[in-house]
Amino acid sequence: MKRTFFLCFALPMLLSCKPLMLKMYHIKKPAVESKVSILKTALRYGLDTTDMYTVAAKDFLGTFSARPLPDILVFDSAGNYIEYRNADTYCNGVLFDFIPSLHPEGIYPKAGTTTLQEEMKKLRDIDGHELSTALEKADFYLLIYWTVWMGKLNKDQVKVWEQLARQNKKSNIKVLKVNLDIQQSWAPETRANLVQSMRKPR
Repeated sequence: MKRTFFLCFALPMLLSCKPLMLKMYHIKKPAVESKVSILKTALRYGLDTTDMYTVAAKDFLGTFSARPLPDILVFDSAGNYIEYRNADTYCNGVLFDFIPSLHPEGIYPKAGTTTLQEEMKKLRDIDGHELSTALEKADFYLLIYWTVWMGKLNKDQVKVWEQLARQNKKSNIKVLKVNLDIQQSWAPETRANLVQSMRKPR
């Protein structure tokens, strides 16, 4: 109950000002993460280290600013975006019931605001390279956005979402975890500019 309250009410306020979120976590300068540190953190919290992605530097700020963390985008087998949230809310607490209910023959609202193909163009592999292979076919695709710098509750939440996807025997669900930290693989000047942008009020 406490977790749902936090997701539904606190996250929208934090989302409106990411620098405030960084300040609350006592982060004056966001850390730069590498493949090693990302995978090490994932293992420490029991996250599956397969299908781990990052975001291209040019798409980082737009992606980071657009959603609460952790967050999920849900797509059907054709790559259509499924809107699972209630109208005018950032609350993702409904995912704890929504993921187990996913079914290939289910009818879901298609918002049309993005597609899996559009989001995949923004992604890079864990080494920072452009993606070279197509995704394997699935009934649904979950893009889970998370960071190293956020606390244990957020990692636990990602872990539960992964488990719920695996436990759904009615559907073949492909989970892709997208790390939204500043990446070591980016050019030093790019990293410095992005860190500075994250610290400025918007």
